[in-house]
Parts: sequence; structure tokens; C-alpha cells
Amino acid sequence: MNSNFKVAFATNDGVTTFAHFGRAKYFEVIEVKDGNITSTERREKPDFHSGNNHNNDHHSNHRERHNTIYTLVEDCDFVVAAGMGYGIYDFLISKGKQPIVTTEKNIEDALKKLISGQLVNHTEKMH
Repeated sequence: MNSNFKVAFATNDGVTTFAHFGRAKYFEVIEVKDGNITSTERREKPDFHSGNNHNNDHHSNHRERHNTIYTLVEDCDFVVAAGMGYGIYDFLISKGKQPIVTTEKNIEDALKKLISGQLVNHTEKMH
């Protein structure tokens, strides 16, 4: 694996990966150079699933929502969450990103595995 990359973890607390990509409050963005963390940044993301936002227009605005999310991670190589829908997964791939659905709860543990090339992509957890 390339030891220089940037990864965005879907999270609510900056410590654990969140189980639902679309409902996470933040992206914890970590830059890695030569296998070492060089920077960490928390980026707030919109909550598309609160209140009435997720009712009648659920499917009609997915492309717009995906584009909004993409602007937050467009400088990242990987996007990691503990759960993710097929739509955003495919969208990220179409934009040249590598989405990963992980069973690792702790971001630090997931990052270590990503750096070593051992982070498993559990696509069976997609919905």
C-alpha cells in the first residue's frame, strides 16, 4: 500500500467509526505521509436524515447530497465508515475514491490497519 494518503472517517466523536455514513456528524480527516500521521482535521457534514429532510424528497435529492458530501472528501483517497449505502459507495468509486466499510470501531485501530494494508472492506455490511 502507498504510505502517503488522506482518509476521511465518518464519526460522531472523532474516536469511533459511525455505523451509518449518512448520519455521521463529522469526517475525521487524517493525512498520512511515509506511514505517519501528519495532520488531523474534523469536518462537519450536513445531516440529511434529520426532521423532514429525509421524508418525501429521500430519493429525489440523492445526487445533490452525494455531491455535497463529495466536496468534503474530494481531497481524500479513502472514505471509511462502519456502514454505508450502495448509492454513496458507488458514487464515491465513480469519483475515484476508495470507500471502505469496516468492522473496526476505533478509528486509530482502523487507521493502523489501513496503513499496513490490512483493513478489510466489509461490503456485506452495505445497505
